[in-house]
Amino acid sequence: MFRLKKDSPITIFDIGNSKIACIIFRVEENKTKILGMGHKKSKGIVQNTIQNYDLLSNEINNVFEIANKSKILRKGDKFFSNITDNNIYTKKNYSELKAGKLGITKKIIREIYKKNIIDINIKNKQLIHSFPYNFYLNNNEVSDDPLGKKCNNIGFSSFNVFVDKLLINGFEKCFDKNKIKIKNFYDSGVAAALANLSEYEKKSGTVCIDIGYYSSKVVVFLKNKIIYTDNIPLAGIDITKDLSKGLEVSEEEAELAKIIHGNLQSSYNETIEIGTDSKNKKKISKNFLLGIIKPRYEEILEIIRDNLFDNLHARVGINNIVLTGGASKIYGLESLSSQLFNRKSRIGKIENNSSFFYNKPEFSSLLGLIELSKNHQISEINEQISGSKVVSVFDKIENWIEDSYA
Repeated sequence: MFRLKKDSPITIFDIGNSKIACIIFRVEENKTKILGMGHKKSKGIVQNTIQNYDLLSNEINNVFEIANKSKILRKGDKFFSNITDNNIYTKKNYSELKAGKLGITKKIIREIYKKNIIDINIKNKQLIHSFPYNFYLNNNEVSDDPLGKKCNNIGFSSFNVFVDKLLINGFEKCFDKNKIKIKNFYDSGVAAALANLSEYEKKSGTVCIDIGYYSSKVVVFLKNKIIYTDNIPLAGIDITKDLSKGLEVSEEEAELAKIIHGNLQSSYNETIEIGTDSKNKKKISKNFLLGIIKPRYEEILEIIRDNLFDNLHARVGINNIVLTGGASKIYGLESLSSQLFNRKSRIGKIENNSSFFYNKPEFSSLLGLIELSKNHQISEINEQISGSKVVSVFDKIENWIEDSYA
């Protein structure tokens, strides 16, 4: 498997609609040592779409300079980034080969893996994750480790995540302006799930819902494998806009009211004051605020639930819900989720209360990106599949097979 030298710094970028963050870290004795970090308000990106390449490029440079103020990095070091595609596309793929009479060898595993990758080329889409499912022997026996077993034919299934090539090209253009070469892009929802789910949750069947600024990312793990992903274009900004309209205040004042007074459970009908102008504050009841906020959260969760339950595999396998992202910090969301999904729900969080990231679910994707970039074969093959890069993908497959079937 791909390994990183302990003295090789790694840089990750988390680019969202509300913020851009950058972390530089090094792996020392199997521990992550953060060498630098920076984050700023996003510019140039709206609704997960680049609106102004120069603005976004400048902000990437600014946040990188903050993180790299000690001049830790050299050009050519390893850079990784998230990506969020409103039109995320997933596809299951199955490939089959004749196995021969000598049993399954590493060579056969390499060949069927390569065949599976070649078979899933989709026009105008770029593969960013390919998650292995199972091997099938003689069309029926399922095996996680087929090496040495005898059969007439071997089948292999995978779950694959694609994003639009134009979106990737746009981000690469912004990074190129800063002479930064991104080695791999990772889906934001996948990163958030890896940051928040325990090994037990990934095995037992869990939905991770990352409610961000513009979109809500959904990833389902079952039996330690990702079986479902989705991206819903409803999230925190929609709640803020509802409040702005309903309370007749600016979006800045609405966001402040949501953060300070927002909750999803009925309380005593006390009166609160909202507004940033001390001479012109508006008095409203807390229940009036609840009446604006709660329906939008219900809508977001109901859309996610209905989409999930349309997928039989996901519906049957779901036992837990984990909520994360900046908009998950509101009081009462855990209870509302349990009611709507009829599943045990919790809010994802960092257990270490001395960490900078404690009680900051808005940084979930960033933390997941650290894990992905430390071992960028966690999905077994995450290199971009296009043109000459196919060779490097196959090199990674060779390494994965050697590590998995040594």
